[in-house]
Amino acid sequence: MKNILKYLFINCFIVITILSIYNNLIEAKSKEVDLSNKQEIVSFCYHNVVDSNEKNLKDLLKKDIYAITDKQLENHFKFFKEKGYTPISIKQYQDYLEKGIKLPEKPILISFDDGHESMYTKIYPLLKKYNYHAVFGIILSNMDGIPENSIKKMVTWEQLQEMKASGLVEVGVHSYDLHEYIIANSYRDITQKAINGIYEPNQKRYETEAEYKERIRTDLINGKELFYQHMGYEPQIFVWPFGEYNEFIIDETKKAGYRYQLLLGDDKKVNDNSLLSRYIITNDLSNSDILKYLEHTYKVENIVAGQIDIDMIYDELPEKFERNIDDVINKLYDMNANTVFVQAFADEDGDGNVDEVYFHTDKLKVKADVFNHVVNRLKNSDFQVYAWIPILTYSQMTQNPDNLIVASEPDKIGWYKRATPFSPEVRAMAKDIVKDLTMYSSIDGILFQDDLYMNDFEDFSIYAKEAFRNEFNQELTMENLNNDADLRNKWTKLKTKTLNDFTLELINVAKEYKGEIQTARNIYPTLITEPESEEWFAQNYNDFLSIYDYVVIMAYPEMENAENEKQVEPKEWLEHLVTMALENSQAKTKAIFKLQGYDWDKNIWIKDTEQISRQKLIRSKGGLNLAQYPVNVFDN
Repeated sequence: MKNILKYLFINCFIVITILSIYNNLIEAKSKEVDLSNKQEIVSFCYHNVVDSNEKNLKDLLKKDIYAITDKQLENHFKFFKEKGYTPISIKQYQDYLEKGIKLPEKPILISFDDGHESMYTKIYPLLKKYNYHAVFGIILSNMDGIPENSIKKMVTWEQLQEMKASGLVEVGVHSYDLHEYIIANSYRDITQKAINGIYEPNQKRYETEAEYKERIRTDLINGKELFYQHMGYEPQIFVWPFGEYNEFIIDETKKAGYRYQLLLGDDKKVNDNSLLSRYIITNDLSNSDILKYLEHTYKVENIVAGQIDIDMIYDELPEKFERNIDDVINKLYDMNANTVFVQAFADEDGDGNVDEVYFHTDKLKVKADVFNHVVNRLKNSDFQVYAWIPILTYSQMTQNPDNLIVASEPDKIGWYKRATPFSPEVRAMAKDIVKDLTMYSSIDGILFQDDLYMNDFEDFSIYAKEAFRNEFNQELTMENLNNDADLRNKWTKLKTKTLNDFTLELINVAKEYKGEIQTARNIYPTLITEPESEEWFAQNYNDFLSIYDYVVIMAYPEMENAENEKQVEPKEWLEHLVTMALENSQAKTKAIFKLQGYDWDKNIWIKDTEQISRQKLIRSKGGLNLAQYPVNVFDN
């Protein structure tokens, strides 16, 4: 009898549990809000507000481009009202997301970072005057008396309590102690604290990944505890210092209980409703500039890039090395460049096989830990900097013969000695390399080298054969491929997809440490002029345009002539390439036409007049983005 009762009890419990779960699912479903016609919310980031009658106002505003006057701020508030824009609160935004409560017709979010006293003395009075909402992000270590910093006077906890009670101000955490700069390398370059590993000069060592993650978690806990101690409630808004973020800290911040995070930059760059990206306000912006942000009519700068070999400029003599970097910067200025693709690996003999790198890692031999120094010098000179890296040609990957790409016949192997992307060991090693690159450098992007290819006789490694068998349920042999055109085409597509997916995995690793990282990938021009050549390279131009932020087309007429029996007229060849490349609508903004600066066949630099003519041709056909490799750094 007891067993029967026990059986009935257990079954009743299971039924009740299932019904409860079902009811919860129904209730959750009913709370879902249709945001298919989601309202756009433009967000702005302000900082300190100073008195318009300040004696040394011009010097002050020149010294701090992010500080504005109280008159400027009121002018902005009037402008918002004149144009029909209404500042909203995070609470209104939350009610919109969760309850479907409609926002004003033109909602905007305004926020003020750091925690200056002006929040209470200058900003709060204007918020009350215009009945505007705002978010205040507070650097909590400054409120805690740590560290000593250049911020003169902070808002007080009592003032924050008063402003919060008004309903106009929501208070967020601008980190506890991440709004600082750190030493990034042995050159003592400085960079932001939140998304970079620290270099400790006294110990001559880098912070480990585990130490970095613990540092971030500790900051989140310290900030939350201090905020609760003084405000009496748990903070819901986190404002990232300098707008810098990565996937790791975004996830950790969510785990810490923050519902919303404020970033910087284009408000269309994030798809997560809990993340709001803000346009930063400087004191030189006019109302028309602000209107361009509000209406998304601001001009996006086209890419003009130089691709630089560290092999060419590195010198063991520090003074000579610095002079060489100066020459690079001056040359890039002369080119009107705004972007630099910087070699992160050593390849002095030019064979494409990589034995050493120029960045800190324990996975590869480091020739000289100078890459991040070059990056910082370039960024301090206002360039966007991409790390130019290979993926499959590291000698450490190919020490195990099983990891090598294999051709059907020995004489059919491609021109780089490459590891197979089908190998789990190779993929794991590549991820570790990219992790170190992004954690210990201040790069804005990655340019994938052209070693990511497989020709039509590759790959016959054991890992490729296994992938083929799993996908097609038969053995990989040239006989099977030659006898079945459909199978051959499917194998080409699988190889292409494998390489593409590999880069996507690497991009995800990179974003764990650099959330805003941009990506670009080199492509051979034949893939554009002869799309059927995908079989020869396992690359696809249209795929590239969909996957990466930019596709770098190797528009090298001299090389094309050197490698083909049929000689081509450079101008006609280039015009045909550009025309075909731009047939895909995405290419207008994503294609970068990279011109060769040196004729490797004749061992001469290509004349400036010829380069200018080619640039004009590309522009005339509608190409917006240009690059050059190599760059003749030491000769004007």
